[in-house]
Amino acid sequence: MKVVVDEQIRAPVDAVQEAYLDPAFYERLGRLPGIDPPRLRSLSRSEGRVQAVVGYRFAGQLNGAARRILDPSRLSWAQVSEVDLASRRTTLTMVPDNYGQLLSFCGWYELVALGDDRCRQHLEADLRVHVPLLGPLAERAIAGSIRENLAGTARALESYVAGL
Repeated sequence: MKVVVDEQIRAPVDAVQEAYLDPAFYERLGRLPGIDPPRLRSLSRSEGRVQAVVGYRFAGQLNGAARRILDPSRLSWAQVSEVDLASRRTTLTMVPDNYGQLLSFCGWYELVALGDDRCRQHLEADLRVHVPLLGPLAERAIAGSIRENLAGTARALESYVAGL
């Protein structure tokens, strides 16, 4: 399933990009629904590029069908982000800690300035749940969660950049 999301962020584009590379920012993301506080597993910089690996753990509720396939306590993953600082473009890959054969997610997002104090995050990704019959239903549910998470992340970025 193709996932496309545009999220407006009321903060300068350079400040938003730097927040995404600040370990302290990820502590604030713990306030989002459905996930435990993310943990920055690693961050490395080299000549205009940054790689960030952020660990996530599911903390929401699964419906009955999903619970037959997945153990919520084992739903954790790493988000590997490769950031090109000059273009403000980030490629994303989700690497499940468990259930790697059931789920794949990869894509990119770009931060675009919309003036001095606003920007837009444009995300395009491919999401696949490799489970016969239930896959498309799960993909739609997960895509909705991604949209909700990006909206919450945008508000957290605004607060973080404003120093609140």
